[in-house]
Amino acid sequence: MKKITLLFSILISILAIQLSFAAPSLKIIKPPVTPVPSWTGPGIPLPPPAIGGDPHAELGQWFLDKLTGEYENRTHEFYDNVHNDASSTFGGGYASFFAIYGYVSQIIWGGPGTPILGFDITATISNDIPALSPWAPGDNSHGEQRAFTSMDDQKFEGPLLDVKLTAEFSIDPLVPPPAQWTPPYFDQYPEAHIEAENHDQLAWYCWAQENPEDLIPWGDFHVPTWDFGDIAQGSSKTRVMTFRIPAGLMPPDPRYFVIQSSFETGDDIFLNRTTSLKISEWIEDLFGDTGVPYPEIGRSSDVSVFHNIPEPGIFAGILLIILGLYRRFRK
Repeated sequence: MKKITLLFSILISILAIQLSFAAPSLKIIKPPVTPVPSWTGPGIPLPPPAIGGDPHAELGQWFLDKLTGEYENRTHEFYDNVHNDASSTFGGGYASFFAIYGYVSQIIWGGPGTPILGFDITATISNDIPALSPWAPGDNSHGEQRAFTSMDDQKFEGPLLDVKLTAEFSIDPLVPPPAQWTPPYFDQYPEAHIEAENHDQLAWYCWAQENPEDLIPWGDFHVPTWDFGDIAQGSSKTRVMTFRIPAGLMPPDPRYFVIQSSFETGDDIFLNRTTSLKISEWIEDLFGDTGVPYPEIGRSSDVSVFHNIPEPGIFAGILLIILGLYRRFRK
């Protein structure tokens, strides 16, 4: 009898996982993201189900593996919206704005005049879903939008699978730059780019070359991306991300003070609120995250976190196994 009760408890738990939902992990496929057509995805040949390419980013955010040359997509974006006891109306989970946390753990100084020639960021992603209140809708510099309709809309609860973090304030120096630095490409600091060093992948940004609307410059896999693997609900993963600045970073560049302050205090410099849909701007500035619900800078984002969710078939398979065990115990 105890074994049967245990099996039923497991069955109920699995059903609860399958039927419950949460945020701030939101779908970035189309729908619910609009519009279609958008010409915001890669039109190049891709693996199934996008063999002919995904020029309207209907399958979410696309990535290119630097080592293998393989392409893959992510269907959801994870956020670090604010939640606190005094004001719980901004869509955060229990970790609040520390759900995506990065602090400068090392600086490479350049000697006299103290230019910053490089730095490390220790990054931690904490799966703190569900959201505890409504969140603001998002958009990006390509005209894509994701609306908020209710707490039951566009939400997920469970493990974050195959998590990736993109650093929109950095470049890969080995990737050719866009044909021209005009919006939606931004280059605020052409004299001193922050170059990523130990990233695993590159994320797609900007217009499909196949677009018939003469949207230029065309897109490519530009944005440095780090893999974090799977993150169970209630758990965290940490990686050290390394960057260099060959030209050196000096005052009065505001990034100098953000980096130095985070190194001295451990303050968070990663933010990604729901007002930012996918990679909303690149190259982005580097900000400090002080816990302001929706900072009026760069759509309140300088990084993005993407992931997949368990396929419904996985839950069905687990249920079949449990039911099989139940029948066996009844004999």
